[in-house]
Amino acid sequence: MARTTALNKIEQTLYEPTFYKVIQGGMSAGKTFAIITLLVGYCQSYEDSLVTIVGLSYPHLEAGSIRDFQKIMKEVNMWDAESWNKSAKTYTFQNGSVLEFKSIDRMSARGPRRDVLFVNEANGISWETFQELAGRTKDMVLIDFNPSAKFWAHEELVEGLESDTTYIILTYLDNEALTSREIANIESHKPKRGEEPSNWWVVYGLGQIGTLEGNVYSGWELASRADIEQNGKLVRYGLDFGFSNDESAMVAIYELEDGKLGIVEKLYRKGLLGSQYGDMLRRIEIDPSVLIVADSARPEIIAEIQKAGFRCVGADKNAGSVLRGIDRVAQRQIVYYGEDLKREYLSYAWRKKRSGEIIDEPEDGNDHLMDALRYGVDDLSRQRFDF
Repeated sequence: MARTTALNKIEQTLYEPTFYKVIQGGMSAGKTFAIITLLVGYCQSYEDSLVTIVGLSYPHLEAGSIRDFQKIMKEVNMWDAESWNKSAKTYTFQNGSVLEFKSIDRMSARGPRRDVLFVNEANGISWETFQELAGRTKDMVLIDFNPSAKFWAHEELVEGLESDTTYIILTYLDNEALTSREIANIESHKPKRGEEPSNWWVVYGLGQIGTLEGNVYSGWELASRADIEQNGKLVRYGLDFGFSNDESAMVAIYELEDGKLGIVEKLYRKGLLGSQYGDMLRRIEIDPSVLIVADSARPEIIAEIQKAGFRCVGADKNAGSVLRGIDRVAQRQIVYYGEDLKREYLSYAWRKKRSGEIIDEPEDGNDHLMDALRYGVDDLSRQRFDF
């Protein structure tokens, strides 16, 4: 397995006499893959150790950390299917060490003590939950994240516990395993000479803390799917229809007890035909009793959805509806879950003239989930009783 600069830099943090290892990074920096590689080495070096990898949900773990772990083990010819407990998501090494994968929405923070804790995408959990997890860890705690905004890792660890925290920043340039196509995709967001860097480039390209100046929305907080779904009331779905080159996008909107709105990404997919929506909505477990507010430009698809047994109406798209809907979203405190939702939130900006003057109109393009959200939230304010 080829060594990357990211792996070397993270390995160096393990030798630092600090308890907390904070790894901040942009897109494709290779931070999660490198961390898991080093944790495999830890399990091999220390008998009967327990290493816990925590993710926001089991689907999130399956698509990320677990897949990376299995790839690493197979590349070095160490994978033993008999040692993998699929239901418990644990792998037992020959020396008795155990590496376990836990979903934050299904685990108890007060579980057994462990030697090492790794929290993947730590900006999706609360400081209180993190404290409970870290408090039951003996040797060290590692966290990684994309720096979409400043959060407790910066305030409580990097600044508050500076003497006991090692803090590094990685970018895609630290990952020599990337292909030229992957690098070109990231660098396509690089600002041209004279242009201000987009928030996307700051966060995902440079690995720096995002700044939302010039963006339509700000102040949103990442949360786990379970936190939103278990603590909120599902009140609307928003749905934006895709066309030939655009994704169909859907969000679920929850009202939380503290007055915030919880937003969960449900669908982000190209190529859906009108006749396929009914089956798709059933597959992603859309509640047929909750109103779907959809793009009114496609009444024929709305009719297909209604025919499939779902409550669906067209969004108000009259003059002024875009700015009105944006204003209604902006008035609410938002917590959210979803990778594409996060990407759109960070890149959803107001248009600018060549002079740099901001125009009171959002940029077109990367806004399918933003449109779906706007439809649903705008409709919420109507106190609909007629459907």
